[in-house]
Amino acid sequence: MAHVTQISAQVSASAKQLLDDFSDASGIKKNRIVEDALWYYVRARSELPESAIVPARLVLTAEGAAAVDRALTAPPPATPELVRLMRTLETPDQT
Repeated sequence: MAHVTQISAQVSASAKQLLDDFSDASGIKKNRIVEDALWYYVRARSELPESAIVPARLVLTAEGAAAVDRALTAPPPATPELVRLMRTLETPDQT
């Protein structure tokens, strides 16, 4: 077995609960989940352009939150380009 070491990190209660729930549901040990997540994160940050990284959390101003709420409540109509693109994609039953 490869040399292992222990690390320690403080995380939010909700992140710990997410880890616990996923581990329980999947049967994957927590140390494997954490190690895999660390590898995936570091590799993505080093290999992908910054514009491809989507933050796990967004902090919005009141104005920004209102704009998101408006867009979700009354989304703008699809552009012709979007309609064309969506027509080229396979539906789930075609895969």
